[in-house]
Amino acid sequence: MASERRRRQIARQIQERLAMVLLTEMKDPRAAFMTITEVELNGDLSVAKVRYSVLQQKPNDKARVASLLQHAHGFLRTQAARAVDLRQAPELVFEYDEGPERADRIARLIQEVQPAEPDFDPTEEDSDTGELPEAEGKSRLPDDPAAAGS
Repeated sequence: MASERRRRQIARQIQERLAMVLLTEMKDPRAAFMTITEVELNGDLSVAKVRYSVLQQKPNDKARVASLLQHAHGFLRTQAARAVDLRQAPELVFEYDEGPERADRIARLIQEVQPAEPDFDPTEEDSDTGELPEAEGKSRLPDDPAAAGS
C-alpha cells in the first residue's frame, strides 16, 4: 500500500502526462475540447480514476470525447505507464467531471436571484453636500467635548 504522498505524486505525474499527450500527441480533433481535471489512485496503485471536463460547443461533444477516450484507452495507459515508475501500469477509468458545469450553473443561479445592486463605494463623497456618507443609525460625535459629558 502506497503512502498518501506517493499516491498524490504519481497521480500528478499521470495527470500531467495525459494532459500533454492529449494536447500535443493526439491527432484527433476531439482531444482539443477536453481537460484532465483530476487523477485519483486507489491504495495499491492498480486503478487510476481519471476525471475530465469538456469544453462544450455542441450538445454531443461529451459523447464524442468519451468515445475518443474509449478508443485511445490502451495508448493512454501506455503513456501513463511511461510517466511513472511502477511495476504494473494502473488501469485507467475515465469519469466525466461535472464540477465545472455545476459551479457554472450555481454561479448563474446566484446572479439570477441576487438583485442588481448599484456600485456603492462608502468612501465616495456625497455629490450634494461634499461629505462622506454616515452609517445608518449612528449619530455624529458632538464637536464640543463638554457637550459629550452631559
